[in-house]
Amino acid sequence: MILDPNYKFLLFLSRFDPGTDLPPQWVFPGGGVEKDEEPLAGVVREVFEETGRQFAHHAFEPIRAIWHPMDDTRLHDTGEAHFFELKVSEPFEPSSENWTDNEHRDTVTHRWVSISEILSEQLWVGPSGAIELLIERYGSQGPEAPPHQGS
Repeated sequence: MILDPNYKFLLFLSRFDPGTDLPPQWVFPGGGVEKDEEPLAGVVREVFEETGRQFAHHAFEPIRAIWHPMDDTRLHDTGEAHFFELKVSEPFEPSSENWTDNEHRDTVTHRWVSISEILSEQLWVGPSGAIELLIERYGSQGPEAPPHQGS
């Protein structure tokens, strides 16, 4: 989860494999861990590949792993997703220079988005459990919302 000082998260709108006929889904930068690769090394590599920005290992705070079981609509979207938090000083424009052929084929656009925007626009954010993790960690309106005033 890459987030800016206003708690907007970088998401990519990605098509599924063309054979699935599913609509695009918003996803965090990341991807598969290579053989014998630790999750932290994998996220550092994937963030570089998908954004063009290199960040030090210590900049990523481990949050949690989420098991997202297979269901009938997203057969390829199964496994354990390791979430890390990476805070950046300002939003940036990701580079597609290091994308794979599949990423060039599947990526529609990117966007910096707040939790309240995710919820109000009912964005489909994957994997399963990602939105719940955001809400648990940052609240349903995100830290940018003013504190609730009791009457």
